[in-house]
Amino acid sequence: MTGVPLERDRGGVELDDTERTLYVGRDRPIRLSAGHRIRHHDGKCSRPHGHNYEVTVRLTGTLTDEGWVVDKGDVTDVLEAFDHRFLLEAGDPLVEAFEAAGDGDGVVVLEHPPTAEVMSAYFEAELESQLPDTVTDVAVQVAETAELCGGGF
Repeated sequence: MTGVPLERDRGGVELDDTERTLYVGRDRPIRLSAGHRIRHHDGKCSRPHGHNYEVTVRLTGTLTDEGWVVDKGDVTDVLEAFDHRFLLEAGDPLVEAFEAAGDGDGVVVLEHPPTAEVMSAYFEAELESQLPDTVTDVAVQVAETAELCGGGF
């Protein structure tokens, strides 16, 4: 990207390839409502239950021609794939139960247990694969409760 001149009262400011950071949900996290269970957990988390997850995303990169690191809508599109869904690990018999009940489209099947930490890693990988090459770093925090937050920053 070549420098984008910005007009100011005292002359222009040159924006070169300096990286900038965009936070999505920093002060008001993105809320996702989803159910899950941790199938092999020896405790109450093995039972189906749900959370109102709060997600915050930090993106670093050079500015696009539009003047931003990324379009916020591109970020929320990735996150919303989990909203009002039931998250299950591959091989969980509940996957077949949801499908038999006609609710297979309401299930997200993950290769690992659907914990906040796994969700944050999944979102980071999806964002990295879908966002432009101008984005150089992606970190996602997923808060399952006020006491539990998994993620990269």
